[in-house]
Amino acid sequence: MRGRATILVMVISLAIGLAACGRASEEQINQALGITPTPTPSAEELAAATNTAIADATERAKEAASPNTTGGLAALGDVTQGGTQFQTWCSGCHSQGGSAPDVKALQPVAAKMSLDELEALIRDGKGHTPPGPYKTTEISNRQIGDIGAYIANGGQ
Repeated sequence: MRGRATILVMVISLAIGLAACGRASEEQINQALGITPTPTPSAEELAAATNTAIADATERAKEAASPNTTGGLAALGDVTQGGTQFQTWCSGCHSQGGSAPDVKALQPVAAKMSLDELEALIRDGKGHTPPGPYKTTEISNRQIGDIGAYIANGGQ
């Protein structure tokens, strides 16, 4: 009988010990992991962000179609990102002293290219000797738009 009581006390002690130990709140776990949870946006906030994005895209498309733009390239991409992409993909050949035409020297002509013409030049390699043509897995259409914006901005 004494052995059974001892075992029962040990089991209860073990159960209480396990229940009390090792519990941490979600906040404590996130703090230990260095996670800062961000609040989930409300439906109204998501709708507002979506409407803003649609309005921006519509405005950019209108600017691209406007006869007052230089082929529409400037309106279709990010000039800063385009500079980075140009340095990565193009400047080895298309800069002063390179093996291909210097885009900055030809800027008035290059800036008048349409995005479709630029994409065809890069994707299909029409008039573009190796290293092109480039596949979409190598350089995205967005990156091409950014490069076009950089070129239309005078390579600056």
